[in-house]
Amino acid sequence: MKKLLISLCLLTGCLHPATAQNLVFHAGGGWTSLNGSSTKNIGAFKIGTSIEFELTQTLTIEPGLLYFAKGWKLHDQTVTLLDDDGNVVLDDSGNPRLTKMGTTNKTNYIVLPILFHYYIPLTLPHYIYLSAGPYIAYGISGKTRISGDTSQLGAARHYYDLNTFEQSGMHRFDTGISVGAGYEFNRLIYAGIEGDFGLTNVTGSKKNCSLLLTLGYRIHL
Repeated sequence: MKKLLISLCLLTGCLHPATAQNLVFHAGGGWTSLNGSSTKNIGAFKIGTSIEFELTQTLTIEPGLLYFAKGWKLHDQTVTLLDDDGNVVLDDSGNPRLTKMGTTNKTNYIVLPILFHYYIPLTLPHYIYLSAGPYIAYGISGKTRISGDTSQLGAARHYYDLNTFEQSGMHRFDTGISVGAGYEFNRLIYAGIEGDFGLTNVTGSKKNCSLLLTLGYRIHL
């Protein structure tokens, strides 16, 4: 973590002699989960802004500030059905009845990415771009919804909510790598695809991962 923070500071410091070229507004939506087969995808979105600096005619660097909603869903667990008094419910054959309990975790981050963009010119003013760079993130809020937990009483038997980051084993800090590619229509509007791959364990040995379709609007400074 410390090495990545130092690297980001050094990269930002190198921008001092450069001239800001563009103010960029971002939005995107797609899917997110944790790495591994024990989780399912849920919806994700991000929104934010950044400043793009030109390093060469085809290479730029872009630090930004984003709000990013991520999360994951666990595969439904098979649990024993209990009645309101906590007793096991039996079927006609005297065997315990089974039901499904689901868990959906949502996490909201403030993200500081630094992306490098390489532009491949087509018929001007159209470009294909390739992007890659590190990010650091801090979880500001989160909600875990548990449904079908028959060990609970009253309405909580249907569902109840917990604070995701207050649960044991959860970590608010996240670091990772973003990669992407897309198409610029007129040096003002772009559309692309972006993948974020966490390098830090956010719970247990699991890391964030997401895939988004992105849109952006650039204002020349």
